[in-house]
Amino acid sequence: MQSILASMRSGALQPTSREMILYLDMSLVEETLYSPLPDNWLLILLQNAPNLHTLCLSGKKTASPFVQSQIFRKLASANMIHPGMENLDLSDCTDVREPTLKSLATFFPNLVSLNLSRASGVTDTAIALIVDKCQYLNTINLSYCRQLTDLGLFSVAKFCRRNLRVLHLTGNLKMTNASLLAVAKHCPQIEKLYLGECSQITDSAVEWIARSCSSTSLRELELHRCDKVMFGLALLELLASKCQVLERITLTYKQINSRRDDLKLVMEAFRDFHRLHTIDIFEVPEHSPALFFWDLAFQGSRAQLKTINLYRGSFTTDYILGNYAVAFEHDQHITDHTVRKFNEMRNGAHKAVVNLYVDDIY
Repeated sequence: MQSILASMRSGALQPTSREMILYLDMSLVEETLYSPLPDNWLLILLQNAPNLHTLCLSGKKTASPFVQSQIFRKLASANMIHPGMENLDLSDCTDVREPTLKSLATFFPNLVSLNLSRASGVTDTAIALIVDKCQYLNTINLSYCRQLTDLGLFSVAKFCRRNLRVLHLTGNLKMTNASLLAVAKHCPQIEKLYLGECSQITDSAVEWIARSCSSTSLRELELHRCDKVMFGLALLELLASKCQVLERITLTYKQINSRRDDLKLVMEAFRDFHRLHTIDIFEVPEHSPALFFWDLAFQGSRAQLKTINLYRGSFTTDYILGNYAVAFEHDQHITDHTVRKFNEMRNGAHKAVVNLYVDDIY
């Protein structure tokens, strides 16, 4: 990285080479004590990459210690505006402050996609300013932005209503039904809505989504670990009838295994979906009835269902060694053995593939 910056600063990089820089991923760059990046490294890059449209500064892999507010202050001092920037990833950047995020709209006014998942400095006012000025945003990732409330999401619904297609809100504990009502009402073209681990939303919010004009475009809906959302028959049937292009849904096992309805009836409700091809089910207990998942694989979504992904925690049998472990496996329960046996079965009928994974949260 140092050599590239040196070439840019010295003018050794040919104009044709600069014009060919379209995508930069800084997420794997590691700064060391002996080769630190200069404070103006981002300014140098942007000045020498006029056609750059995608910039990844994610700190997920290396923590990106060189992504700090001061590098953006250098942009402000130089009155930098990069109109060609469309995709910016600042996920997991923990040294960025609220004023810096507010300035993004000035530096990159034509953003189409913005990822601020787990980034610091994300507040209602910062988001309101960004979405007000960046009118072309169609993909926004605000997952695990703990300071974000309904006020910030009202701004998203208001200013992004014409272009918003993908909205990530996973893990936002302060978000309530009011936010989703605004999104469902004002964003008719939304295609992917990620609401996993949003503990404040309820069945009513999902009903609003299903009854809104946005239901006609919704293709993916994540609702796993939304403890107040229970997929009873009425809600499943409503989603199936209104969200006719829905292709993927995520949920938690206990959301469909409530005391209100029989699992067999729940399975039959899944059959009414038109285009559903993937179901992700989290927190599958050790002794879950395998027959429910087998029936779902055969009959789900009018034979359109292709994949059922099951995510489990740690099972007791994981800790039993040798042949003794086999004694705990039973064809009536979900285990690695029964899943493999089911997938290998050939009987000529259409069936979805079932995958069993250990959930990363455990």
